Parts: sequence; C-alpha cells; structure tokens
Amino acid sequence: MGTPAHQAPRPIAVDNEDALAAVRELPDASIMVFDSDLRFTLVAGHALSSGHDQSVYGIGMPIAQAFPPQLWKEIEPLCRSALQGDTRSRKIRASGSPHSLTIDVGPLALQQRPAPHPATIAGGVAVILDSSPAPETPKPPSTERFELVFQRAPIGTGLIDQEGRWVLVNQALCDITGYTSGELIGKRFQDITHPEDANNDTARRQQLLDGELATFQTEKRYFNAAGEKMSALLSISLVRDQQDAPLHFIVQMQDISERKHLEEHLRHLADHDPLTGLRNRRLFEHDLKLQIGRCQRYREQAALLVIDLDGFKLVNDRHGHKVGDDALKAIARTLTRRLRATDLVARLGGDEFAVLLPHMDLQGAEIVTEDLMRVIEACGVDAGDTVVRLSGSVGFALLDSSTLHDDQALIAADRAMYTVKRARAARPQM
Repeated sequence: MGTPAHQAPRPIAVDNEDALAAVRELPDASIMVFDSDLRFTLVAGHALSSGHDQSVYGIGMPIAQAFPPQLWKEIEPLCRSALQGDTRSRKIRASGSPHSLTIDVGPLALQQRPAPHPATIAGGVAVILDSSPAPETPKPPSTERFELVFQRAPIGTGLIDQEGRWVLVNQALCDITGYTSGELIGKRFQDITHPEDANNDTARRQQLLDGELATFQTEKRYFNAAGEKMSALLSISLVRDQQDAPLHFIVQMQDISERKHLEEHLRHLADHDPLTGLRNRRLFEHDLKLQIGRCQRYREQAALLVIDLDGFKLVNDRHGHKVGDDALKAIARTLTRRLRATDLVARLGGDEFAVLLPHMDLQGAEIVTEDLMRVIEACGVDAGDTVVRLSGSVGFALLDSSTLHDDQALIAADRAMYTVKRARAARPQM
C-alpha cells in the first residue's frame, strides 16, 4: 500500500555502505513511478533538466508535462506498453534536445491475485539514464527518494552485484523470503536457491551482460528463512554506467508457490483417475509409448497387462454405485500394493485396468498375471449385510524391439485378456 497523502513518507533506513554505494553509482539516473493514468506517484534521482520547474514532478502530475513534446512522443509508447505488462528499453535523442537518453520502462506495481485470474498492473516504472556529457557540477543523487521506490514497490525488489550478492532489498522481498534486510544484504542469492535451479539462467544472464537482452524472466525454487521450499518468478534487468559497463542487476521477485501448487494439482487431475487416484488412459498411453521407444532403441523387454473385472455390472445393480465405487478403489489399492514401485498402474475406464511391467520376461509376466488374479479374488468389499467378492480376468502382451505401436500392444493384451475371460466362463461351476 502507498503512503497516505496526508502523511510524510518515511525513508528506508539503510546502514549498509554497499547499499549506499549502489545508489551513488547511478549518478545520472532518474526513476519515475507512474499510475495507470500516466501520472507520477514517485520520482527519485535527478530531474531531466536542472532548469525545469520541479513542481512538474509532483505526485499526481501528468508525466507528459515533465518532458518536451518531441521527447514525450518517444517516451509515451514505452509507458503505455508497460501498462500492458511489457518491459522495453530504448535509446532516444530528441531533435533539438541536448540530451541523449537510455530509457528502461516496465511494469512495477504488480498486484498478485489467486490463479487462474491474471495479475493486475497498477502502474509502471521508468529508469532514465542521461547519456549526455555530465555537467561540471552534478547534483548528488536523492538517496532517500531512490530508496523509497524500493520500499513502496508491491513486489520484492532489490539490487544484486556482479558477484551475486544482495546490496539493496525492499521490505516486500524480505517478506517473501522471511529474512531481514540485514540478513540478506551481503548474502549470495545462490545461498538460498535450490541447487537444481541455481544455474538455470546462466545463459540468459550472459546475454543480458552482452547487451543481447534488455530483461528476462525465470522461475527458481528457493528456501525461505524457515527452510521451506518455495517458488519465485524473477524479472531481471541490468543497470549500466555512462560507459555502458554493467553495474548491478535489478531483480523483481514474486512468490508463486501457491500458483505452482495449484498447477501441480491441476496436472494431477488431468493425468489421474479422480475415483481411484491411478493414472488415467491418457497418461498411461503416454507412458506406454515411452516404454515401446525404449524397447526399440535399447532392446528392453517389458510386459503390458490388461485387467477386466468379471460381472462388475451385477455389483452396481445389486448393491448400488457406492459399493461399486468402493470396489474399484479397493482393487486399485490391491494392485498398487502387490506391484513394484517401478510398475505403472492405470484405470483405463469403467472396470478395466492396465499394468505396465518394465524389464519383464515371459516367465515373470505369467507369474504376475496369475498372482494378480488371486489377489483380486481375495479382495472383499463391505456392502452392509454382506461382503462382495470380486474376480478379474488378466491377459498380457510382451513388449520388445519388434513392438511397433502402443495400439498394437493394447490390442494384443486385450485379446489375451478376453481369451482368459472366455476360458474362466467355460469352467464348470463348483
């Protein structure tokens, strides 16, 4: 939230020399924060012209009044683009103006909303570097105002030096990570980053340093102060000096842990049967294709089993769908407990299940097939005044380098299953 209009904004207390030095290393920069109506909400650093009426930079004043008309024609599209969520960079030299400017504009005031709603953009921030020859008596930078941009940013914002150490952080970033500013400043960001994600942006950081990128986004997992694994979306850009040499990385950090959890949950729903929790047909067919590819390339051998419950319709008709659902869940638990951790079990639909057994030969497939029929028959479901006993027919097909397609394998296993089912039905009843 911003500081109320009737209260004087409280500057950030910075007692770290590296942090103060980072601010002083932006000698000709102006930072302007604006709202969706292109009006100033904050201004930090130098004014563009020492002769300009400083009242034009007041909170609520239109940005357009702070620039010559020809220069504003170049800057306005960048600001409006930021309100659409874009980050853009441009070097501008307006006709008749002594100033050559490097301008980076992007969305700063992002308000996080629960998925699937997109984040809303409340405004933007422009970092303007005067690339013209420096005046003979430059003004010192407004440190308090520069720090205030960090303090009031609604997402985690900070500066990182080229050694990867934080030199300036705002309160939002501290809230995200759980660390205090004193604990973060001087600490390497990699020290709290998940090892698998520590270097997942190395190539793009180099492109940023080489001038091939103006900014980039990446996702990283990190550990907060409590040691919990979290997820963050990072927007990273670069501050350069007048000679275009890199100074610091500007990092904006948003906690997306809840969004990632929701995405994982949605992926699970898309790939798994909601009743039993087993793989659904779509995911199982994908796994089957991968296994066939390994058989063809590495000459692996595997087995595909298809299971069909016998007389399951009668269970629903006699005892109701609640007992039928309980029976399907009991079968799913039974199959999962019996099989290896590397075996894949799926509910293909209705009362039909499938099992993929990697590294399985003919003898092993025959043993597993007989064993699964026994454990299914031993599975009982409470139906109130009785216990429902189930049985199932299981057929299999071997997968090897000659198996060409997943449909071919499923048809072969399905035929084998129906052969077993007919043989069981033809047995004389005891």
